[in-house]
Amino acid sequence: MKFGRRTTTFMLTAALALGTTALSGLSSQLAAQERTLKVWFGRDQFIPEDQFAQFKAENPDIAVEFEVIRLEDVSAQLVLATRSGNAPDIVQIQARDITQLAQGGMLKEFDAQIETFKEQFPDTYNQLSPIAWEGASSADGKLYGVALFVQSIYLTYRKDLLEAAGIAMPLETTDNVLAAAKAVSTIPGGGDMLGFSLIGCCVAPTWELPLFLAMGGQFIDGVPQIDTEVGIEWIEFYQTLMRDKSASPDSASWDSGQMRAAFVGGRAGVMHEGEHIYVEIEKTMPYAEGKWTFERLPTRPGQTEPHVQSGFAFPFVVTTAADDDDAVVRALEYLARPDFAKQVAIRYQPTTNSAVSNDPEYLAAKPWAQDIAPLAASLVSLPTHPTRVIQIYDVLTQLRDRSVADTTTPAADLAKEYQDLVNKAAGL
Repeated sequence: MKFGRRTTTFMLTAALALGTTALSGLSSQLAAQERTLKVWFGRDQFIPEDQFAQFKAENPDIAVEFEVIRLEDVSAQLVLATRSGNAPDIVQIQARDITQLAQGGMLKEFDAQIETFKEQFPDTYNQLSPIAWEGASSADGKLYGVALFVQSIYLTYRKDLLEAAGIAMPLETTDNVLAAAKAVSTIPGGGDMLGFSLIGCCVAPTWELPLFLAMGGQFIDGVPQIDTEVGIEWIEFYQTLMRDKSASPDSASWDSGQMRAAFVGGRAGVMHEGEHIYVEIEKTMPYAEGKWTFERLPTRPGQTEPHVQSGFAFPFVVTTAADDDDAVVRALEYLARPDFAKQVAIRYQPTTNSAVSNDPEYLAAKPWAQDIAPLAASLVSLPTHPTRVIQIYDVLTQLRDRSVADTTTPAADLAKEYQDLVNKAAGL
């Protein structure tokens, strides 16, 4: 049988069409098999350096899409995204918001899936400290993910300036801190030297509440008990710094950047600060030189209540939009591995993966790590109200600002005034 040119052309065209259809069908089938996981990070610094390349190599059928939604904005953005049907599967939030988001139907209980995590990845699971789970749980103990990074505030000071002022270290109690701050601010020839670098505005009271707990402060159902002996002494601590001229007269308008700049620039002797900032201090003032150090937050003189070193976590939690539990568990385990958790811990926030604390690369990058480990080992989560933490924090921020700006109103009067406002904010 002979075929004409038109017939041959037709057959070739048909074969190509069939081939294209087959390839298109295969591509569609592969695309249908690929699973997509959407992750929101709270900061760029929390994103693994390989941007999930190794995860993709190990799980070729799972595509991870990620972006940064600031921790300060994420709760509101999650509400909007959930309502529009565009929520992520995993979101990094502040631990204080877990209960409220869970009660609002935004988060998915993940207790059973974490058991799967434990069974499939026992090595990684067993490396995580208890606060990894505590920091990802609601007020009623339900688990929604894992807290891989947790922060605490420590008493941080310039040894060189305290030595110049004749101050013995460690300081340990609030009266010693006040005395050290006053002495540093009056060093002969010190000019405008500040004893204590103090925040006075613009941020939530996450610097002040850990001191309240360390001094023996109590919370009842997430409500701080300010109108107490401890609360009065807590307020008085900040007022005294201002009265003694140990802090800048402009402290009422200082934000965290100004507080840190004074310390690093050698213009302030003491501050309350988180370990993540030590990474920046190290760049200009290496820890090995011995010019600065830290200790746990101080207690009150004669304190009988136990000292509490509290922390606040930044957990990865699972949303109700997540419908692929296997992919979510795999992603959480990947983020929790020592290699990836170490990257974040070196450049930013400390990790709850205990294996990192003995890693040579980590110890070389953070020479203070071995000294801080005993303090970090006993961290407990900062208590928060399950549903009204934002409202309570707003009042406490006003109290902090007032304590720095108003040194004439007795601390007992401020304690009573703001306890009433805190109770009202809590719906009591």
